[in-house]
Amino acid sequence: MNQPTYELEQTLLYNALDALREKTEIQGTVVEIHPKVGVAYEADASVDLILDGQTHHYIVECKTAIDRKIQLDQIDLRSRQISSPLILVTEYMSKELAVYCRTVGLQFIDTHGNAYLRSRGLFVFTVGEKNAHRQQLSKAPKGLTNAAALRVIFALLCEPDLINATYKEIAAISGVAIGTAYNVLEDLERRGYLLTGTKHTRKILEPNRLVDEWVANFPTTLRTKLNSRRFSCPDPYWWKNTDIGGLHAAWGAEVAAARMSTNLKPSTQTIYVDVMEIRNAIKVLTKTIRMRPDPEGQIEVLEKFWSPGIETVPGIVPPLLVYSDLLSLLDPRAKEIATIIKDNFIEPTINPR
Repeated sequence: MNQPTYELEQTLLYNALDALREKTEIQGTVVEIHPKVGVAYEADASVDLILDGQTHHYIVECKTAIDRKIQLDQIDLRSRQISSPLILVTEYMSKELAVYCRTVGLQFIDTHGNAYLRSRGLFVFTVGEKNAHRQQLSKAPKGLTNAAALRVIFALLCEPDLINATYKEIAAISGVAIGTAYNVLEDLERRGYLLTGTKHTRKILEPNRLVDEWVANFPTTLRTKLNSRRFSCPDPYWWKNTDIGGLHAAWGAEVAAARMSTNLKPSTQTIYVDVMEIRNAIKVLTKTIRMRPDPEGQIEVLEKFWSPGIETVPGIVPPLLVYSDLLSLLDPRAKEIATIIKDNFIEPTINPR
């Protein structure tokens, strides 16, 4: 567990225990962080809740955001696989979901003082409390509405095995902060895109829907931040015999599709270049192919936003990006090729047999 995530969980847990004490006078004590509970479950913590001299021991699962019953069902299922009673600790539990927790028997506490606890000699059911002055631990992104979230999802869709890496590794591959990677995965779970197993293993659910959501948001949310520059060239076929590998660049859109064994004849050329190498790449192409600035030109140069390890074919951007850029052309011919790219390259990656 990386340090920022560890600190987030600790802060969440201590805030919830403080709120519980304020509302009920129950004293909570953290016994252990990440205890092993049998062979199939690693908890986030274990706590003792003390009331009237009686101690109640709980295994803890921390979730910053809970707003769907399916999340509670998943946690309840995991709780039934261990012998010790489990308590869910979250930022805020709505009245509706609190009632659902009581119905299914899932005990919880939150940082606003809401709680459902039921044990021998202990019963608490508090709902509707909301402390407007309590600062949330983190504001997880709501869907793919920011560039950082799109970077993380792009990495996960291109490299599905990355889903079980540490937050630190996911952040490094995605080019985002560790806290951002944590928030994005929490958001995926909240929206039903991510399943967490008993050993904290993760699995992306409905990857095709996630691809569609990424493609819908990329053009306006992330692509606009890649400092697009346009140029023209007197030779429309310059791309056929030009090697851009030495420029720390990769072909995207139509040229990428043409080189991925499709019948597309590119009328535009899209190039993604490492941020630190763009100036040199433009300088070289200006000299070698007589490329000139032109706001209506057929050549587009943009900044790369992914780790080199994600590229499956040298000199070509990942298939998901090819697919997205082709659809953005709003050309029936390009859309047909995009479908081929998705079927032959993206589908086998996100849904391996």
